[in-house]
This record gives sequence, C-alpha cells and structure tokens, in this order.
Amino acid sequence: MAVLKLIFIFIIGDFIRNVMLYDPMFTYTVRFKKVSVHPNELANFTINQYRGTQLFINGNLTLPPNIVTDKVIIFFHRCESDGINCKYFQTWIFTDICSKLKEKNQVWSRWYSSFDPPMVCPLDKVRYQIRNGTFDIGLVIASYPQVTYYQWRVIQKFYDNDTYLSSMILDALYFGYRKKIKNIPKP
Repeated sequence: MAVLKLIFIFIIGDFIRNVMLYDPMFTYTVRFKKVSVHPNELANFTINQYRGTQLFINGNLTLPPNIVTDKVIIFFHRCESDGINCKYFQTWIFTDICSKLKEKNQVWSRWYSSFDPPMVCPLDKVRYQIRNGTFDIGLVIASYPQVTYYQWRVIQKFYDNDTYLSSMILDALYFGYRKKIKNIPKP
C-alpha cells in the first residue's frame, strides 16, 4: 500500500510540475534580446517593441541564388535568467525543410509566415523581408512549461548538401506577467 501511495505522489507531483505550471492568470510573452546571422552580409535584423510587452523581429534576408537548404540543425541552450551560464538543452534536426515550412500549428509556423514573399519551396527568391516575426507563445509553453524559467539561445545552422551555408542565433526569453484587469462598473 505504501508503494502505491508513493507512486501516486510521484505521478501527481510530476503532473503538477509539468502541466500545472502554466498560470492562466498570467499573460505570456516573448522578448527577443539579440538576433544575428553569420555570415552577417546575408541579413540584418532589428528587434521592435510594441505596446511595451511583445517584441517582434523585422529585417531583410538575402539568400544566395540557386541554393537548396536541405538540412537545418537547431541547438537549444538554456541560460540563467540574466543570459549567462548557458548549457546545452536539446537539438532538433530537420531534413525535409519544404514539408516543415508547410506545416501549420507548429512552434515555427508563425515565424516563417512572417516572411514576404512567403517562404515556400523551392526557395527561388533571393531577397526576403520579415515583418513582425515571433513564435507562437502558447505552443511553446504547452510543449515545455518551464520555458519561462530560463533565457534561451537558439542556434540554427543551415546546410546545402552537407555544406554549411549560414547560421542564425536568437537570444530570447519567455515570461508571464499579470495583466491589470479594469474594474467593471456595476449597473
């Protein structure tokens, strides 16, 4: 009986830690700290803040003509809240880029839908402009509720037939804050 009680406590504790950490009383947002592309002649980005909370990335991206980006490796590093002491967290490897760009309701869907002209395969356009680029906050928090405890460094490396093309480095953090609710007048 004691063993069943202990197992039950672990299961409920794990549920609370991994699922219940999302606080519906908070408004969640992302803040981009820094974005860079290497080699840097391929792109220039700015980080814009709107209404004091939500940050977006705007900028221009120039792709070399006739390239085929057939592999993207994304490295996630968790950092302390002030952005230091980053430690490796996980890696995502994508080899079928065209199908990933078409997928809806993914963490990256909102980011790639911010490009003008739209990023669709084949990537035959040379110049792209990104307007109000961000990530779907709800999907990120639902996937990993502890995301708000860290600052993140995300490194995306792009390849063409195993030849390194470029990389993009994003430093960002997700956080929750209480939104002041205005008093509703009583009739």
